[in-house]
Amino acid sequence: MSSMVQHFVRSRNRISERIVGEPVRIGGRTLRPVVRVRGWRSTGDSASGGGAGARLRVVPESVVVVESDGREYRVPARDNSRFVLWGLAGAALLVVVASRSVRAAVR
Repeated sequence: MSSMVQHFVRSRNRISERIVGEPVRIGGRTLRPVVRVRGWRSTGDSASGGGAGARLRVVPESVVVVESDGREYRVPARDNSRFVLWGLAGAALLVVVASRSVRAAVR
């Protein structure tokens, strides 16, 4: 059993890459999106049952803006998914509390 775990740890590769997307021309500016890809990939052999797997997370990082005169600057991009998920969790909690209050008032 420990040999399977050791093989899994050895065969697991971390991924951390910054990828610049295709340029998009808008007016006199050129925009290039930049994302960060993080995660891991793993391969198995016939002794551990074979197979392969990967887990990736793509997060927007910034947009590179190139002006018509050649000046270049970065505009950071925010990943608001964490805030949205916390908001949904708060709304679900609010629904539970409200439904219990209504049920207690009806009794």
